[in-house]
Amino acid sequence: MISIRTYQVSIFCISLLMLASCKAEQQPVHFIIERNYDKRPANEKVTVLLDWNEVAKRTGAGKNGVEVMDLNFGKPVPVQIADQNGDGKPDHIVLDVTFDSNEPIFSYRIQASSSAYKLTTFSGETDNRLQIKYLAFLKKQDKKPDWPAAIIESTRQFYPDPYDIALYASNRWNYEYGFFLTGVWKEYKRTGKKAYKDYVRLWVDRFVLEDGKLDPKQYKPLEYKLDDILPGRLLIFLYEETKDPRYRAAADQLADHLLHQPKTSDGGYWHKEIYPYQMWLDGIYMGDIFSMQYAQAFDKPEFLDEAVHQIKLIAQHTTDPATGLLYHGWDESKNKVWAHPEKGTSPEFWGRAIGWYMMALVECLEYVPVDHPERKTLIGLLQQVSAAVAAQQDRQSGLWYQVVNKGNEPGNWIEASCSAMYIYTFAQGAHKGWLDKQYLTIAEKAFQSLLEQYVMTDDAGKLYLDQTVKIGTLNPKGSKGDYEYYITTERRINDYKGLASLLYAGIALNAPQP
Repeated sequence: MISIRTYQVSIFCISLLMLASCKAEQQPVHFIIERNYDKRPANEKVTVLLDWNEVAKRTGAGKNGVEVMDLNFGKPVPVQIADQNGDGKPDHIVLDVTFDSNEPIFSYRIQASSSAYKLTTFSGETDNRLQIKYLAFLKKQDKKPDWPAAIIESTRQFYPDPYDIALYASNRWNYEYGFFLTGVWKEYKRTGKKAYKDYVRLWVDRFVLEDGKLDPKQYKPLEYKLDDILPGRLLIFLYEETKDPRYRAAADQLADHLLHQPKTSDGGYWHKEIYPYQMWLDGIYMGDIFSMQYAQAFDKPEFLDEAVHQIKLIAQHTTDPATGLLYHGWDESKNKVWAHPEKGTSPEFWGRAIGWYMMALVECLEYVPVDHPERKTLIGLLQQVSAAVAAQQDRQSGLWYQVVNKGNEPGNWIEASCSAMYIYTFAQGAHKGWLDKQYLTIAEKAFQSLLEQYVMTDDAGKLYLDQTVKIGTLNPKGSKGDYEYYITTERRINDYKGLASLLYAGIALNAPQP
């Protein structure tokens, strides 16, 4: 890391697996600012100095100035070009940065502008609590890299102790870390790398007590959060691997949670206790894949049948007949904040919500017996939503927008996690024969686009994925679920909802799946 109080910018193009490109002339430069201090306020204003010569060399700026974009919020950053020693030449780029949230990391893009710069004088200095890392884009290689290994090893380099995942919210029984570590487990089973199994087990063991109960400080069953079920997949994997009864007991605890989950009048799981009568697409992946896995592992077919019911029910309530896309959520009570007064659906088609549902369909089919009466129905749902999503692919980037069907509307932006989720679904579905082979071609091209446009490395070779939306909620206290809400929600770099999705996409494309 580079302290910016005594800042002398030096951009290094060191590769991850010799992938990072050092050919950056005339290209935008990306960098992050890390706020390495506690009590990070929102709306904090700071001044940051960058070395003019280094940035000019990397961006191609000469007589012209530069433009800087805050990528967390998609807004421009005020810039000055400063002559600090009085020789009539630029010395520093002075950024008037506002951190509009309490996030620990902000991502930026800097590039040459079309306008000539005007020199100003500046006598201040930068805050030495801030640290900057410059990032380099990847370059194409003749040999296809092992992307799952690259993603996992980068995480292990960032977080040698998995309990520290991630900087945004560590030490938690958290669905996104359970999501990522399930991908790590899949790679363990494919490669036999014991280090991957140990990494997963080390994380899980921090939350499972000696009596097999989940730590009550971390898991509160009476909150009935479907999000808390997803990491339970790791409990089943570990029980099957080790036969340690603690893992079975903890999995049983989560299964009991599902037996008591509040439901709508037609039997749909509420997303959480605090969101009565609401079903969200996210909840299918959070709860129902665990349910099917539990059914198979412990001969409990009623859990599989319940999961199939949930999958079909939310499709019934949220599918738009005109586009084939699915709305983010449905409220049986038709709340006045975001629910359609007749249908009860939320207003928009949010990319990641649809991605969760599509991944759930692919993963559930791993557990549904070939002679199950609903298997063809589930394959039909997968084919229907896949066709609808493929039709919304952005032709220029090859990826998908935050609000999937409104790529041409102002303020919308390409979102990394949903794009990776669709790639995984298309590739895995095609490999399994549930989708036409054309979807594999779509997935391969989209994956390459995602790598080229949104994946970078730092000088230590660690991997970064940018433009994952931080959250998408239908909590009526904070969200109208409308277009403005989704496009203005903060984005993150190296958010594990995005990195996990990228890992799954890499797994599906790395080799044909069994």
